[in-house]
Amino acid sequence: MSTFKTNIIAGPLWSNDEAQKLGPRIAAAHLGKFTGQWNTIVQGQMSVIEVELNAEPTGSTEYTLNVLAGPIWSDEDAKAICPSICASYGGTWNGQWTTVVEGKMSVCSCVFKF
Repeated sequence: MSTFKTNIIAGPLWSNDEAQKLGPRIAAAHLGKFTGQWNTIVQGQMSVIEVELNAEPTGSTEYTLNVLAGPIWSDEDAKAICPSICASYGGTWNGQWTTVVEGKMSVCSCVFKF
């Protein structure tokens, strides 16, 4: 199984002890593993943690979740947008979408395997 590493925003982290405590939880929320590395990117406001992720979603358990996607105007628009939106969270698009705030925000229905 191929893996890759990426940084995920984690809010402000004030110390290495806090990062080591919260990092595994944040990584797990993204179906990944915390590498132990982190960095402050905006002093006093925002940090990132390094997470190792599988290149392809795997596992026998599935969970479907709606993910914010900005405005989507049609089924054709959704077909062009939702696969990438879901992939950005480590999931796959199941073909469903809906508008939640007219003209401003839609969601893509993403399937996560773990």
